[in-house]
Amino acid sequence: MADSKARSGRRPASSNGSRSAGGAARSARTVAAVPATPTSRPVTKPTVKAADPEPAENEVIEEEPRTRPAGQPLWLQIASFVLAIGGLAISAYETYAHFNGSHLAGCPTGGNGTFNCTAVITSPQSMVFGVIPVAILGLLFYVAAVPLFSPWAWRIQRREVHLLRLWSVIVGMGFVMYLIYAEIYQIGDICEYCTGVHIVTFLLFCITVFSAAIWGLGVKRGSASRT
Repeated sequence: MADSKARSGRRPASSNGSRSAGGAARSARTVAAVPATPTSRPVTKPTVKAADPEPAENEVIEEEPRTRPAGQPLWLQIASFVLAIGGLAISAYETYAHFNGSHLAGCPTGGNGTFNCTAVITSPQSMVFGVIPVAILGLLFYVAAVPLFSPWAWRIQRREVHLLRLWSVIVGMGFVMYLIYAEIYQIGDICEYCTGVHIVTFLLFCITVFSAAIWGLGVKRGSASRT
């Protein structure tokens, strides 16, 4: 009886030991089965392109300069300059004749309806308000026109210079139309030299208007300073 109890008492111990040994062996096999390399890999996030920052309210957005056509050609600058000099010469000669005998070289002194420079420059219509001779006004106009129609003035890109040139020929053409009316309907005679000045003024008017339509009137002062 004592031996059977002793054997029965030792059996549980051996079974518990075998169980714990078996569990340790399984744990060792499980650890050995785990790969040495880590399973987690670094995840690369897609790069997001940053949006362009919106301009601030007070920030000035500079626009790209617009391409402007080339300036007036050289032949136009020289032609207008020569015409202005010619108009100045004729006006100066008429002014001289007005104060020195009122006779112009090569101009006939016929009757009504013919060329008669003396009758024109001595008529009442040759005086503005009865005080200022028309020849003086023509001389002053071309004294200002010569520098305005010079090649150096054409190359100036200031809008004010081009506007002054345009308005001067508009006013000049208005005065020319009045003088033509006075010669034909009031005086009844035509002055050859006055007609020459009228033609020169008309040509300068056409050149200036054509230039303004094709090449514009230059750049404003504020725009030129920003550029």
